[in-house]
Amino acid sequence: MKLKYTIPLALAIWWIPIFSGLILGFVSSFLNKEYKKGIFSVLLSSIIASAFYIALAFYVLKVPILGNLLPTFAIIFSAIDTAISLLVFNFIFYKSSFSSITADGMYSEFYVSSREEVEDRLKELLINCGDPKLTLSEDKISVHRECTGYVVDYDIVEAGKNKYKVRLQVKKKYE
Repeated sequence: MKLKYTIPLALAIWWIPIFSGLILGFVSSFLNKEYKKGIFSVLLSSIIASAFYIALAFYVLKVPILGNLLPTFAIIFSAIDTAISLLVFNFIFYKSSFSSITADGMYSEFYVSSREEVEDRLKELLINCGDPKLTLSEDKISVHRECTGYVVDYDIVEAGKNKYKVRLQVKKKYE
């Protein structure tokens, strides 16, 4: 897991109200490729950092000007930062794409809201392609298309409520 990165990051930046949640959510969305592990990572890092800074505010730091408001502010900002980090992670995770290019093709993963959106996103790539060959299984749809000079394969897997993960692979066609 990526906890070895997110926990130290959260501990280092959690003292910055609002921005710490933005930074943690942003970094976690790019470190984690799986949604559930990413949410767990963000939540655990936020909880550990919040517990540390709330304990610090209650037992170590005594600010006479603020009186008893410092622990209250620590609790409020920790809750706000946790919510912000989860929202930022969720937004960026579903809006980003992970791609890699190899010598004989390309691999990409992205998320869509509907199955029709897959065709819309890939329509430029599928201009010179033949009819799709579909393979249906219990949890995914696999599509294979022969194109002029290349082959397009993609899998559509349900990744949540109204969210689908698409794994796209484009390879050179050897004739």
